[in-house]
Amino acid sequence: MSIKEMTGPLAYAGIHTTKGIKLAVEQINQQDFLGETDLKIEVKDSGTSARKAASFTTQAIADESYAAILGPGTSSQAAAMSPIAQKSRMPVIYTQAGSEGVLVGDYTYRVTPPASSYFGVAGDYLASKNIRTAAVLYNSGIPTLSELGKKTVPGLAEEHGFSIQSSNGVPRDALDFTAVGSEIAEAAPGAVFVLLTGPQNPRAISQLRRNGYQGEIVGMLSMGAGNLETAGEVAAGAVWPGNFSALSNKPSTKAFIEAYKAKYGGEIPNNFAAEGYDAAWFLARGIEQAGSSSRSAIQDGLAEVAKAGFKGAQGELRFQGNDVRVEGVLAGWNGSKEVLVMPSGS
Repeated sequence: MSIKEMTGPLAYAGIHTTKGIKLAVEQINQQDFLGETDLKIEVKDSGTSARKAASFTTQAIADESYAAILGPGTSSQAAAMSPIAQKSRMPVIYTQAGSEGVLVGDYTYRVTPPASSYFGVAGDYLASKNIRTAAVLYNSGIPTLSELGKKTVPGLAEEHGFSIQSSNGVPRDALDFTAVGSEIAEAAPGAVFVLLTGPQNPRAISQLRRNGYQGEIVGMLSMGAGNLETAGEVAAGAVWPGNFSALSNKPSTKAFIEAYKAKYGGEIPNNFAAEGYDAAWFLARGIEQAGSSSRSAIQDGLAEVAKAGFKGAQGELRFQGNDVRVEGVLAGWNGSKEVLVMPSGS
């Protein structure tokens, strides 16, 4: 069972993740990777509801035909699911869901590295620009974004020698940033960390620029996937750390990109698609290692795969416990398209 946000404000993540999963499943079955067994994925739409996600988890546990779960990207949903899955020994592989309370035991895995593990590339970038001051604007309704704003960025500031002038949390569904944008622009920090959802990013950046802010803008992965297209030239120069870039030259990443484009009519994959792809292949490798479809055997198989790591859409995947790590990249927006900023040779 794949529990994803297929409707609502975060549907862009669920839809793209599911595309990556479908590509992986197609490859797994075409290659007879699991021998005579075909991998089948049933998608359940959890929207923005932690209650629905938990309910689907309970349904999957009760139905022996489900061997594992590919979990949602929303931390609140994942945190509601994990204790149920762990107690019932149902393997769950999450994408995104980067806050605490998600990985609660040996049956819960995550194939999106926590942003804090690769956010240092943003600090390196700001150091190269001699930035000394910064402001933080974050979505306080989403745990991952709130954690970045409250913990990760202050840690980055301490490590790289810049000070935080202001830190402002906004509601989950906020779309008007006029007041806070004016306040930040007037203070004129060297950089602004804009840690918001995909639809919020172009609005916040546009309002910052309209208020006269001319400094650096640093976001996160939600600025990718074409989410800055509506801002156009106004958002030029914005950068964001990430775990995936469609401009990468890593062999396993390039192979994924070409296969994705072939399946989806030339569409360029984003990080969500890459993570979904890696999640499905991680599951398949766990099943293959187990030689069984029993949940406990799959868990043992996943543990063995995690120890060894594997190459996927995100490049070389290594695990710290049940949590993946990859080499970070810094992407950016040049006013019309996404570009790779650091490392230039990835």
